[in-house]
Amino acid sequence: MKGGYVDDDIQFLAHDHPNKTLCQICSCDLTSLSVHNRQVHYDQHFSQQSSGSARPKPHTAVGKDQARNASSKPPSKSGFKPPSGIFSRTVPAEEQNIFWHASQASSPPRNFSPGLIPVLKKALTRSHEKGVTQKAWLAFERAVHVQGEAWDRSWGCGYRNYLMACAALMDQQVQPMYFPLLDAPLAPGVRNLQKTLEEAWQKGYDEEGAEQLQHRLVDTKKWIGTADIYVAFTYRGVPAQLVDFNDLRNGVDPLVQWIYNYFSGGDPHHKTTTVGEALRGARAVVVTDKLPIILQHEGHSRTIVGCERVKNGEINLLTFDPAKRILPSIREAGLHYHGQAPQAQSGPSKVIHKVMHPVETIKSKKRKSLEPPPDSSKRQRPSDPGARSTGEVIVIGSDSEEEKETSAPASRAKATQSDELNPNDVLKVFRIQPKSLKKKDKYQILYFPLSDPLTEQEKRRRRIVTSEKVA
Repeated sequence: MKGGYVDDDIQFLAHDHPNKTLCQICSCDLTSLSVHNRQVHYDQHFSQQSSGSARPKPHTAVGKDQARNASSKPPSKSGFKPPSGIFSRTVPAEEQNIFWHASQASSPPRNFSPGLIPVLKKALTRSHEKGVTQKAWLAFERAVHVQGEAWDRSWGCGYRNYLMACAALMDQQVQPMYFPLLDAPLAPGVRNLQKTLEEAWQKGYDEEGAEQLQHRLVDTKKWIGTADIYVAFTYRGVPAQLVDFNDLRNGVDPLVQWIYNYFSGGDPHHKTTTVGEALRGARAVVVTDKLPIILQHEGHSRTIVGCERVKNGEINLLTFDPAKRILPSIREAGLHYHGQAPQAQSGPSKVIHKVMHPVETIKSKKRKSLEPPPDSSKRQRPSDPGARSTGEVIVIGSDSEEEKETSAPASRAKATQSDELNPNDVLKVFRIQPKSLKKKDKYQILYFPLSDPLTEQEKRRRRIVTSEKVA
């Protein structure tokens, strides 16, 4: 399954109006068009631009079920010429390798959105208060949404999902040694991923996949899928596992149940043994330490960051879709939560990051040194190493009553920003209902068990791509 073409499950990037579907390129109103005709419209835009090569249909499995499901859609033969200037800008190579994770001191790039898990938690909590959501489970709190951009929007969803996975893997604290494995010799990036895969092929990884992509991927617009992402992580020594759902013609329950089990622990009646477990079990919305997973079907892939059980018992999935535009109000709320979180973590991943990127750390310290030294009477800032964030804005104390009066309202305004979001508007960006999943009968999942880094012997054993078959 290759994630290149958009389908009817995807919200296009140019959705500036909640009730309209607009073309991402020419802003034409596509609302009245059928799904097929919308695809034809996009094919006309890209027919003369893409040099991509789709991979053929599924082939014979090796060992376990081979995790290789490709799709091929021929480009439109129409002579439609896109508006002049649409493709004229050449994107510099460094812009095609932009990457960021939540432990970095720098501000996130425009298409990276941190802090959305807390935004989702707030929306789901309010949905629970209204009687819609019974319970929900969310992935690692510092997961980052990565949106595709104009230069890769017709073929880049697999690459963007890879970047979302890297952002979480390099920030989690369970396996801190994942950070150096992913950060060097090539840091995550769209084009760097292509180089990584070509290097892996040269070392004997996934010979079948290499042949399907003609042993060339660098600087092309060829689509990749979860099997290719598995190869990249395996080559770097990060354990990953593929799961195939090959026959869901009778319904998607096996897929939904697997994802529910992954995030919730599987047993809603599990007897808690500690006070902490009891408190977590009592919450309507639980933020877990589970890493996001990548879900792929024919034509598209997206990152799953949780699931929700609603009042009728149905399970909805919660996604970070690289093809979806995050509304500015939602991104701002996420940036607010990200700004509240302690940035100077004492965890091993943060320490490794500082050691491997001393220039960035020095620049960050220089910026801080330009600020006036804090008065000893002031309270500790949340970003200081010893501070603990509680999700509330801490107003820094001052000897000046006038300063208190002016700073407190501004802080309260920021604190209420996320409260002003309509939970329904938030959830419709991230929620997928089972009826939408039923449009496809084959899916593949890539997940990360957070086990120890792979040894060289383990990496050699995994050079042939295999997967676990569930349905």
